[in-house]
Amino acid sequence: MIFLLLVFIPIIEISIFITIGSRIGIFNTISIILLTAIIGIFFIRRQGISLLFNAQRNMRDGIFPSQEIKGAIFLLVSGLLLITPGFLTDVIGFLIFLPQVQNTISRYAYNYFQSKVRR
Repeated sequence: MIFLLLVFIPIIEISIFITIGSRIGIFNTISIILLTAIIGIFFIRRQGISLLFNAQRNMRDGIFPSQEIKGAIFLLVSGLLLITPGFLTDVIGFLIFLPQVQNTISRYAYNYFQSKVRR
């Protein structure tokens, strides 16, 4: 499954680059890619600092920072996707940044791993 993603995502990204580049021009295409990377870095940095402070506060209060750890994992994945050049990875990265999407993925992952543990 991961192998297929590693093969097909670059192919999809290249076709999107060619399609968009032929319509709006190469300079505009590169500008959009750089702009989304900069915006992504800004959001990731801002959210990461917030997660760090919340985790420190929870640990100081004797609460295990489970939500912050979950948020940090999603932030890492989102950041990697946003820094990776491409329109598809940018869209997925921005989607993963949204709390609703994170909760849906968390629920799916929890149910998936629970079913594996029960066997």
